Amino acid sequence: METKLNFMNENQRRTNLAQNLQYLCSRLGSVTEACRRFKVNRQQFNKYLSGKHQPSNRILFAISECFNIETGDLFRDRSDFQAVVQGASFSLPRKLAALPQFQHFTPFIAGASASLAPYYGVYYRYHNSSIYKGRILRSLVQLYENESLVQYVCIERFPRLDDTSKIAYTFKYHGFAFLIKDRLFLMDFEGIQRNEMTFSILIPQQRNVLRFLYGVVMGLAATALRAPFSTRLALDYQGPGPIRRSQLKSATTLLPSDRSIPLEVRGYLTGKNSTILWAEA
Repeated sequence: METKLNFMNENQRRTNLAQNLQYLCSRLGSVTEACRRFKVNRQQFNKYLSGKHQPSNRILFAISECFNIETGDLFRDRSDFQAVVQGASFSLPRKLAALPQFQHFTPFIAGASASLAPYYGVYYRYHNSSIYKGRILRSLVQLYENESLVQYVCIERFPRLDDTSKIAYTFKYHGFAFLIKDRLFLMDFEGIQRNEMTFSILIPQQRNVLRFLYGVVMGLAATALRAPFSTRLALDYQGPGPIRRSQLKSATTLLPSDRSIPLEVRGYLTGKNSTILWAEA
């Protein structure tokens, strides 16, 4: 009886894993993208999705690292697993939180929650794109409190040049917000490719009604293929969180003349010296 129970448990674990991998593929956009991300050929990955085979520990670790979860979470029941993944989307990567340097930095930003509470919520973030030159990038930002820190997540989506209805690239940034004097500072790092950090300075609204925040953003990637950049930045408040699926679909790149960009933002981003692109060495 005990052997049969163990066998059934193993079957359930494999079934859960297959279902959860299917869910993760949907979050990445396709099975092809999952295979590319985890460095697995399509034929082998299909066996994981069907429950016929279990990935190696190396692949399980790569998957869990990508989604900022524990390897054991991949075998959870489907509903529990989705809750874990969605919660991890708004959590700091474990490696960062464990760094001694980060522990020294935490007290500096821990006292900002009371001052920044009026700014919690979802924003459209607009700035000139350093990847698609001549276009304005509209991404999604959610500012929130978590673990006594003011954190935020930023999601960027770049459409394919030959078919704008399909997404070519997705980037997700995790970061912290804090105030120094009367300036709002945002610091983040890219959590999918893990190759870029950005730093933003904004002027908080002094009026009672929150709408636009204006400032600058600077980005520095860990590869020479993407030069450092600096450009004007505008945040357009959309309401309280969480980020909705309909809002995510609006994350894309736009021509500066696109009328879906608020008039005030278009004026700010297309003015003189609105973008500085530093040449590669």
